[in-house]
Amino acid sequence: MAPLLQLRESVVNISLKEAGQRSTAGAGRARLRSGLVMLEVALAVVLVIGAGLLLRSLWNLTTADAGFKRNQLVTFGLVLPAAQYQEPQSRVDFFQRLTGQLSAISGVQSAAVMSGLPPQRLVNANDVDFEGYTSGPEGPFENVDYFQTVTQPYLATMGIPIVEGRDFAVADVTGGPVVLVNETLAKTFFPNQSVIGRRVTFGRQRPFFTIVGMVRDVKQGGISSKTGTELYFLADQGPKLGLGLGGMNVVVRTSLPVDSLSSQIRGLVQSMDPTLPVIRLRTMDEVFGESVARPRFMAQLLGLFAALALALAAVGTYGILAYTVSQRRKEIGIHMALGATRSTVLRMVLGQGLRFTLVGLAVGIAAAFGLTRLLQTQLFNVRPSDPATIASVAVFIALVAMVACLIPANRAARVDPMVVLRDE
Repeated sequence: MAPLLQLRESVVNISLKEAGQRSTAGAGRARLRSGLVMLEVALAVVLVIGAGLLLRSLWNLTTADAGFKRNQLVTFGLVLPAAQYQEPQSRVDFFQRLTGQLSAISGVQSAAVMSGLPPQRLVNANDVDFEGYTSGPEGPFENVDYFQTVTQPYLATMGIPIVEGRDFAVADVTGGPVVLVNETLAKTFFPNQSVIGRRVTFGRQRPFFTIVGMVRDVKQGGISSKTGTELYFLADQGPKLGLGLGGMNVVVRTSLPVDSLSSQIRGLVQSMDPTLPVIRLRTMDEVFGESVARPRFMAQLLGLFAALALALAAVGTYGILAYTVSQRRKEIGIHMALGATRSTVLRMVLGQGLRFTLVGLAVGIAAAFGLTRLLQTQLFNVRPSDPATIASVAVFIALVAMVACLIPANRAARVDPMVVLRDE
């Protein structure tokens, strides 16, 4: 639309009268073109900074410590039908046989079963009652965010370290009810105290469970979310406590690639129960990838717009300089005839293009300080005003602008003053 506005009758008449000489209308058009290029650069700066922040956030998410070792882990789901596995003990026995046979496969170090798959699962919060604990008027109230039922050796298979106390033991199968807690639960309800030996119950008809160990925090509600409180139950104790297993996640620590292991896993499950489908057999790295799918999509989308804006800014800078060189060809020829060197002409044209870029950079960075704050909720471990990202973007865009300026600048430096003056 901007060039069309220059077709007004008054502007056309002035241009014709001036017969190609510089005029007020021509200066106005030059300022308009320069202003548009600066705005293109500023828009590119805002979008590229936003994309850079999201990419840094995505990198932080994918490399964040979720509390367990996700390398060399393969997982899949199984749902035991209630009609066929009515008794809780039959479900426990099935998973015990399955994990035992999986562990016997060459290249498999261990296998275990868990009810909830980290790092992204739904909250299954419920009220509890810690023996000897009384919450204040502001809390924390006796409610636990995540309940996790596991089989042995869950902690060893997942690579979750024990911070205090011990892991589930074989003797616990026939012994009294025991649970493990995570660090966040211990710090929330028993700050600066040992949680080992304390007891917790889940209602008047439920027995007390003794806390025998505290394990490292594991991300359950998402990598970027705050770690919640968590209780671990031993699946083998479920039948005598009236607790059954339904849909469970099997996790296998192995040095084998998932492609070569998948056929063995499917064959083993089919040999135990031909009616059971293996659900979503994949590596834990793939599970992590799915948990950051939304941040990855946002980074890719904003990156696409940033690349488009940067291309427009580069093309705009090149276009206006190329047009300026063609318009000032006579002036450049006269300068060179009077003694101006090629390096002088080169610096003149480059300086003009870089002035556009510097003004656009300044405006874009100022706008980015305000607009990138809208991304605050989408960022993980990176500030909207991250100086490293802003500095990197500024240098990158300056280099792109330099490349866009070089072609018309070189063209201007190669002007032959004798040819220009003879043509004129």
